[in-house]
Amino acid sequence: MLDTNAAVERINKVQDSDGEDTTPANEDRQQAIQRAVGNPSGATIETYTTGGTAAEQLPDLSIPDGVTALVVYLPANSGDVFLGDTDDQFIPLTDAGHVFEWEGATLSDLHIRTNTAGDGVGIVFEGGT
Repeated sequence: MLDTNAAVERINKVQDSDGEDTTPANEDRQQAIQRAVGNPSGATIETYTTGGTAAEQLPDLSIPDGVTALVVYLPANSGDVFLGDTDDQFIPLTDAGHVFEWEGATLSDLHIRTNTAGDGVGIVFEGGT
């Protein structure tokens, strides 16, 4: 007979994906998981335009865990926009609708270079800064 009305007071071990016994997540770990997989409140929506044609670092905007930031080509640009790191900007955004997805911790890891000063990108992601 299976007792389906029993109360469980404490779970000491759970099985992982390999069938091995491990400790269950504590409250701190459960909250971290909830923050990572839940929808953050608010949104960050900004534009960044260049002051010249040399590579420039994007602003230091913190991206919440589990969130993807979109770097969007601005329709008013007069030329191509290139994204990359400090040394090389080799990812082209060339037309309205072109988007680069970034899952890093901050936007400041990316650099932008344009052929025309004043061209730029839009930045959009869930969660406030």
